[in-house]
Amino acid sequence: MPAFTLPALSARLLRARRSLAAVALAAMSAAALTPALASTQSPVLDKIRESGTIVLGYRESALPFSFADDKGQPAGYAVDLCLRAAEAARQQLGLKDLKVRWMPLTPQNRIPAVVNGLVDLDCAPNTNSLERQKQVAFSVSHYVSTVRMLVRADSGIRSFGDLRGKTVVTSAGSTGDRHVRRMKAQYGYHDVYAKDHGESFLLLESGRAQAFVMDDVLLAGLRARAKDPSQYVIVGPALSVEQNALMLSKADPEWKRLVDQALANTFAGPEVTALQKRWFQQPIGSRGINLALAPSGEVRAAWKHPSDAVTE
Repeated sequence: MPAFTLPALSARLLRARRSLAAVALAAMSAAALTPALASTQSPVLDKIRESGTIVLGYRESALPFSFADDKGQPAGYAVDLCLRAAEAARQQLGLKDLKVRWMPLTPQNRIPAVVNGLVDLDCAPNTNSLERQKQVAFSVSHYVSTVRMLVRADSGIRSFGDLRGKTVVTSAGSTGDRHVRRMKAQYGYHDVYAKDHGESFLLLESGRAQAFVMDDVLLAGLRARAKDPSQYVIVGPALSVEQNALMLSKADPEWKRLVDQALANTFAGPEVTALQKRWFQQPIGSRGINLALAPSGEVRAAWKHPSDAVTE
């Protein structure tokens, strides 16, 4: 599990063309949270203070939100947002250094990891849902996506009505999972469930599945990483609108308050636009993967009016 300290992170932020002034401003804003936070008990913040370490979960193949980069290090839009929350915690606790330890998670084991305290914050495009809120809490939304499907361009599949007798894959424990199970009887397809998004795409790429159901932004990221992206298209109606958020403990409202404020501070300034451009509209990594996705009206609204409300 890769680890580093937040002061050492400054060089990485510089390489990523972020302004240290912006990072400092976000940190000072987070430190200016209500004084009651410092005296209110927070199990997560207490643990971070005592250990000098924050544990962050991430995905290895959820580009551009959360993925392992060319050097195997956690990277992505949600990862960067988590680092802002970590910096806010460091400032709030008055720590000189804060070690960041990363834990790779899958859609299937992320909730148990949060519930059991294995990670302090999960940095991914987690869909905020009423069902999941029974077990975990979510930050204010950092992005908005829709669930659709990825197919081969020459497959002739354009809607769910074209799937009868075919095999549909999604990642176990994901939002796509519930849609695939729900519609199986209606459309008469076979369903398979991979351990993560990378494996789901591999099943599609190898022909063992004819459609892959998932958030459209994640599908765009996987398509962009394919050997020949032109062979794949995102089709079908939007099955649901997903409020993507960071995931954290339901038992620690003070920790959630700090995370939410750190995100709101980022959304209120120009930094969020820079993050959007870097991860969604510019080449990523040595292969120069570019999703070329401008922020939608729904995404801009989520930034302008931070909320953890569910839209399902």
